Amino acid sequence: MVTTNAVGTPTTEVLGGRLRWSLAVDQGLGCLGLYSVLPVLGVLLASGSSAAFVGIGLFSYSASAGLSAMLLNRWLTRLTYLRGMAGSMVLSGVAFGLLPHVSSPIARCGLLVVAGLGVSVHFLMSRVLVAEELRSDIGRNRMYSMLQIAVNVAAAVGPFIGGFLILVDARLLLATVAACYVLAGVALFFGVPADLRPAPAVSRWPISREVLRWAVVDPPTRRLVLIGATGAFVYGHFYSAIALLVARDFAESKFLRGALIAGPALAIAVFQGPVTVLVTRLMRGGATPFTVLVHGTVIFTLALVTLGLDVPVLWGTAVAVALFALAEMVFTPMQSTAFAGLAVQSKFEAFNLRQVCWTVGEALGSLAGGSVFLTMYHDGLHHTYWLVLAVLVFAVTVALAWTSRARPALR
Repeated sequence: MVTTNAVGTPTTEVLGGRLRWSLAVDQGLGCLGLYSVLPVLGVLLASGSSAAFVGIGLFSYSASAGLSAMLLNRWLTRLTYLRGMAGSMVLSGVAFGLLPHVSSPIARCGLLVVAGLGVSVHFLMSRVLVAEELRSDIGRNRMYSMLQIAVNVAAAVGPFIGGFLILVDARLLLATVAACYVLAGVALFFGVPADLRPAPAVSRWPISREVLRWAVVDPPTRRLVLIGATGAFVYGHFYSAIALLVARDFAESKFLRGALIAGPALAIAVFQGPVTVLVTRLMRGGATPFTVLVHGTVIFTLALVTLGLDVPVLWGTAVAVALFALAEMVFTPMQSTAFAGLAVQSKFEAFNLRQVCWTVGEALGSLAGGSVFLTMYHDGLHHTYWLVLAVLVFAVTVALAWTSRARPALR
């Protein structure tokens, strides 16, 4: 079926093969660079900096990567997708490449903000491109799942590259990271049409007052925002509370620590395709994006319950991590699909709303997982933490699912 996008350019219901693979290669190379440096970024920042600046540097990158593209909302819509996405990859590559050549902590934080800006712009524009060029929820979810596979292949391989190269030379590591980002930008030239543009911005603000008001007063949209933030809140516990748990309970086994932390990324790279097929069948059977998100959050809850059970720590943690990976395969692509389907004129606004929803949930989850959990762990109450968290998440999920029965579900 042939349609037209928001600016009148002919497009098809299914993205062309060159464009799909160009996006996947771009995503994979960019994330290979990212996940090569993220696990060792704190070590790199600690060289010549105080502990306070290490935390500030990590926060600077995370905050910039999550939200900074919103500040450029009006200007991004004036760029073609090719210029915006390729340029953002080169920008991140240059910033990471310069990182080992500056000694000032302030300059390092500045470079991390710039690197995060490139990642943020690229994420936003790539998701908007899929949202505007595909018209069906099933087609969008397939494409977002394909990108999810590329991301997690990189997440499974990157930590090993970073762990090896940092022992050789930090400058070589960051040069490799920079090269990955530049090559990611180059890959886009092989599939993204040079004249393809996003729809013009309808507001000078990243999210207009009308859309914010609608997100509050419209029940389906409000439920989507709340279930999205709830899932992101649980997700934020993986690299905080779960990583801390693994580091302490398996301190004597580097292999087990590495396998448990890298396991979900590897599982997603292998099984995202089959899971997407199952999700597609559910949607063809009438399941809405909101319904799929509820299923994903319930699986997250099962992982939390497993961590709270008094079972052998290895088996309990391994099963929880496996459930966590399954939940991520269901939840993450569908969240992008659900926000892409919002009846918002500008897909930039829709995905800015998604970014706020996800970043707030993930940040609060990281905060709870890095402070409340650690306190309760030291007091021997970590099983209680997981069970209480599971009850709270399940209660919110059931309440949102129940209220959706009274009105038509989000499409």
